[in-house]
Amino acid sequence: MKKSDSEIQEGSVAPLIEDIHKINYISLGEGAAACQVCGSFLHEGDPVTVYVFRPAGRVMFQVGYVVCGDGRHEPPKEFTLGVRELLVEGRVGWCSDAATQSSWPVLLAPEVVAVSEASTKSVREVPSGDGVSVDVAVSSNDGEEERSSVKLSVGEARRRSEQSDDEGVRGLNWGGQR
Repeated sequence: MKKSDSEIQEGSVAPLIEDIHKINYISLGEGAAACQVCGSFLHEGDPVTVYVFRPAGRVMFQVGYVVCGDGRHEPPKEFTLGVRELLVEGRVGWCSDAATQSSWPVLLAPEVVAVSEASTKSVREVPSGDGVSVDVAVSSNDGEEERSSVKLSVGEARRRSEQSDDEGVRGLNWGGQR
């Protein structure tokens, strides 16, 4: 049997334990939630912005990170090609299960504020209110892109953000079904 040097082992495990500890605070899953940027603990009722994503070919969205929703932190400017990404605003709530004696943070009153389709690295802001003008790109027959404007309700934007990638790209980019 080999004699181990415990000082080296402890030194190499400490960063891993710290990384695991940080991961537990980022998600709105089980356990405590904290802002990924400033580390502030997020309490029930706090406004938050959540980055969620769904790789192409997947069905479920996953939580990427959570940040304070008071506007202190800049949202990402560039997104990932091949991944459908959403920025969602809401507030922190707590869900409890009496049978298992457990509780976890959840996102209440979610509102999609930006969408990045899997086919692009750019983001398209979702209008707020009951309907506002949104600039959309329309392909003309000669291959040039024209700019037009459409009225889009929040409910319609949410419906479109829940569609498959192909349907969402069609609806969000051209303002209607093609």
